[in-house]
Amino acid sequence: TRVRSSAASDVYKRQVIVGVIDGDRIILTTYAGREYKRYALIAGFTEIGESAEQTVRREVMEEVGIRVKNITYYKSQPWGYDSNLLMGYFCQADIPEGGDGHLTIDRQELATGEWVNREDVPDYPEHLSLTHEMMVYFKEHGQEVFK
Repeated sequence: TRVRSSAASDVYKRQVIVGVIDGDRIILTTYAGREYKRYALIAGFTEIGESAEQTVRREVMEEVGIRVKNITYYKSQPWGYDSNLLMGYFCQADIPEGGDGHLTIDRQELATGEWVNREDVPDYPEHLSLTHEMMVYFKEHGQEVFK
Protein backbone atom coordinates (compact mmCIF):
# COMPACT_ATOMS: atom_id res chain seq x y z
CA THR A 1 0.00 0.00 0.00
CA ARG A 2 1.42 3.34 -0.97
CA VAL A 3 1.27 6.39 1.25
CA ARG A 4 -1.27 8.86 -0.02
CA SER A 5 -1.43 12.62 0.48
CA SER A 6 -4.05 13.87 2.93
CA ALA A 7 -5.85 15.77 0.15
CA ALA A 8 -6.17 12.62 -1.94
CA SER A 9 -7.30 10.56 1.02
CA ASP A 10 -10.13 13.01 1.70
CA VAL A 11 -11.73 12.42 -1.69
CA TYR A 12 -10.51 9.03 -2.88
CA LYS A 13 -11.17 6.15 -0.53
CA ARG A 14 -11.64 2.90 -2.36
CA GLN A 15 -9.94 -0.22 -1.13
CA VAL A 16 -9.66 -3.71 -2.57
CA ILE A 17 -9.75 -6.92 -0.58
CA VAL A 18 -8.15 -9.78 -2.50
CA GLY A 19 -8.49 -13.55 -2.17
CA VAL A 20 -5.52 -15.01 -4.11
CA ILE A 21 -6.21 -18.65 -4.93
CA ASP A 22 -4.11 -21.51 -6.23
CA GLY A 23 -6.22 -24.66 -6.52
CA ASP A 24 -7.49 -25.47 -3.03
CA ARG A 25 -5.33 -22.96 -1.20
CA ILE A 26 -5.58 -19.24 -0.53
CA ILE A 27 -3.11 -16.63 0.70
CA LEU A 28 -3.90 -15.50 4.24
CA THR A 29 -1.96 -12.74 5.93
CA THR A 30 -1.58 -11.00 9.26
CA TYR A 31 -0.89 -7.28 9.46
CA ALA A 32 2.38 -5.81 10.68
CA GLY A 33 2.20 -3.34 13.54
CA ARG A 34 -1.54 -3.60 14.20
CA GLU A 35 -3.52 -4.90 17.14
CA TYR A 36 -5.63 -7.13 14.87
CA LYS A 37 -3.78 -10.46 14.81
CA ARG A 38 -6.24 -12.76 13.03
CA TYR A 39 -5.89 -13.84 9.44
CA ALA A 40 -6.90 -11.40 6.74
CA LEU A 41 -6.74 -11.19 2.96
CA ILE A 42 -4.46 -8.89 0.99
CA ALA A 43 -5.84 -5.35 0.96
CA GLY A 44 -4.89 -1.94 -0.29
CA PHE A 45 -6.07 1.46 -1.42
CA THR A 46 -6.73 2.30 -5.04
CA GLU A 47 -4.48 5.07 -6.31
CA ILE A 48 -5.87 8.03 -8.23
CA GLY A 49 -6.06 7.05 -11.91
CA GLU A 50 -5.82 3.34 -11.16
CA SER A 51 -8.60 0.83 -11.83
CA ALA A 52 -9.63 -1.61 -9.12
CA GLU A 53 -8.17 -4.47 -11.17
CA GLN A 54 -4.84 -2.64 -11.45
CA THR A 55 -4.92 -2.18 -7.68
CA VAL A 56 -5.45 -5.93 -7.22
CA ARG A 57 -2.40 -6.72 -9.36
CA ARG A 58 -0.22 -4.05 -7.71
CA GLU A 59 -1.16 -4.83 -4.11
CA VAL A 60 -0.67 -8.58 -4.48
CA MET A 61 2.71 -8.05 -6.15
CA GLU A 62 3.81 -5.49 -3.54
CA GLU A 63 2.68 -7.45 -0.50
CA VAL A 64 3.48 -11.08 -1.43
CA GLY A 65 5.37 -10.99 -4.76
CA ILE A 66 2.85 -13.03 -6.78
CA ARG A 67 1.43 -12.25 -10.22
CA VAL A 68 -2.30 -12.85 -10.64
CA LYS A 69 -4.82 -13.58 -13.38
CA ASN A 70 -8.56 -14.16 -13.76
CA ILE A 71 -9.48 -11.25 -11.48
CA THR A 72 -13.13 -11.76 -10.53
CA TYR A 73 -15.32 -9.26 -8.71
CA TYR A 74 -17.08 -10.70 -5.64
CA LYS A 75 -18.96 -7.81 -4.00
CA SER A 76 -18.48 -4.52 -2.17
CA GLN A 77 -19.09 -3.33 1.36
CA PRO A 78 -19.22 0.18 2.80
CA TRP A 79 -16.76 0.47 5.65
CA GLY A 80 -18.07 3.21 7.90
CA TYR A 81 -15.13 3.16 10.28
CA ASP A 82 -13.02 5.17 7.86
CA SER A 83 -15.55 6.04 5.12
CA ASN A 84 -14.15 3.56 2.61
CA LEU A 85 -15.78 1.43 -0.02
CA LEU A 86 -14.28 -2.04 0.12
CA MET A 87 -14.37 -4.00 -3.14
CA GLY A 88 -13.78 -7.73 -2.87
CA TYR A 89 -12.04 -9.69 -5.62
CA PHE A 90 -10.90 -13.25 -6.07
CA CYS A 91 -8.06 -14.01 -8.47
CA GLN A 92 -5.84 -16.91 -9.40
CA ALA A 93 -2.14 -16.93 -8.68
CA ASP A 94 -0.22 -16.88 -11.96
CA ILE A 95 2.49 -19.34 -10.95
CA PRO A 96 5.00 -20.35 -13.64
CA GLU A 97 5.13 -24.00 -14.71
CA GLY A 98 6.99 -25.95 -12.04
CA GLY A 99 6.79 -23.07 -9.54
CA ASP A 100 5.58 -23.50 -5.98
CA GLY A 101 4.05 -20.08 -5.41
CA HIS A 102 6.80 -18.87 -3.06
CA LEU A 103 5.69 -15.70 -1.28
CA THR A 104 7.98 -12.71 -0.83
CA ILE A 105 6.42 -10.88 2.11
CA ASP A 106 6.57 -7.08 2.46
CA ARG A 107 7.41 -6.96 6.19
CA GLN A 108 6.42 -3.27 6.42
CA GLU A 109 2.85 -4.23 5.51
CA LEU A 110 2.51 -7.81 6.71
CA ALA A 111 3.71 -9.78 9.72
CA THR A 112 2.95 -13.05 7.92
CA GLY A 113 1.66 -14.33 4.62
CA GLU A 114 1.12 -17.96 3.78
CA TRP A 115 -0.76 -20.39 1.61
CA VAL A 116 -3.55 -22.01 3.63
CA ASN A 117 -5.44 -25.10 2.48
CA ARG A 118 -9.15 -24.58 2.00
CA GLU A 119 -10.17 -26.89 4.86
CA ASP A 120 -7.85 -24.99 7.25
CA VAL A 121 -9.31 -21.53 6.62
CA PRO A 122 -10.61 -20.28 9.99
CA ASP A 123 -14.23 -19.28 10.53
CA TYR A 124 -14.14 -16.61 13.23
CA PRO A 125 -17.23 -15.96 15.40
CA GLU A 126 -17.81 -12.39 14.18
CA HIS A 127 -19.18 -12.11 10.66
CA LEU A 128 -18.99 -8.37 10.00
CA SER A 129 -16.20 -7.98 7.50
CA LEU A 130 -16.00 -8.58 3.79
CA THR A 131 -12.61 -10.22 4.39
CA HIS A 132 -14.10 -12.83 6.71
CA GLU A 133 -17.03 -13.45 4.37
CA MET A 134 -14.67 -14.03 1.44
CA MET A 135 -12.47 -16.40 3.43
CA VAL A 136 -15.47 -18.50 4.47
CA TYR A 137 -16.97 -18.36 0.96
CA PHE A 138 -13.75 -19.82 -0.46
CA LYS A 139 -13.66 -22.44 2.31
CA GLU A 140 -17.21 -23.54 1.44
CA HIS A 141 -17.13 -23.16 -2.37
CA GLY A 142 -13.52 -23.49 -3.53
CA GLN A 143 -13.07 -22.84 -7.25
CA GLU A 144 -16.76 -21.92 -7.57
CA VAL A 145 -15.72 -18.39 -6.57
CA PHE A 146 -14.87 -17.90 -10.26
CA LYS A 147 -18.37 -18.73 -11.55
